[in-house]
Amino acid sequence: MTLPTLETFTCFACSPHNPRGLHLRFEEGGPDRITAVVELPDDVNGLGGVAHGGIVATVLDEAMAWVLYRHRAAVYVTATMTQRFRGTVRTGVPLAVEATIDDDGDRRIRASARIADADRPDRPLAEGSGLYVRAPDRTLQALPDDQRRELEALFQHFRDLDDQST
Repeated sequence: MTLPTLETFTCFACSPHNPRGLHLRFEEGGPDRITAVVELPDDVNGLGGVAHGGIVATVLDEAMAWVLYRHRAAVYVTATMTQRFRGTVRTGVPLAVEATIDDDGDRRIRASARIADADRPDRPLAEGSGLYVRAPDRTLQALPDDQRRELEALFQHFRDLDDQST
């Protein structure tokens, strides 16, 4: 199942409406897991044909954020994040992205993500891990009304899906 997009946001990583964005679309990947296939455009190169490391970090961070959206139905913000490059992440080729929740605390969660060539998903090219902290209610209340309502509806949709599967 493809996860819904956030229509009122212009997020560089996931919004379908950001003309310069990455347009990441995530899929349900199982308990505490999401996946995606992405092809990074050539205009995010560092060196010819090699994705810029900051863009790779963006993909990893976004995947970890979306696994928390989907499986914890709440907004978490990145407290710390590390990344490790194990190979060359190229632009213009299909890449497999996967994120999981690794350790679930009350307001703090550890997640991890990885990127691999889509035809070799067992060999990660980049890996990331992060500590995410639940955003305080005032953060959500500060959002424009349409964005706050959309997030609330998205999280309710995810809770309803979880209720149906139990």
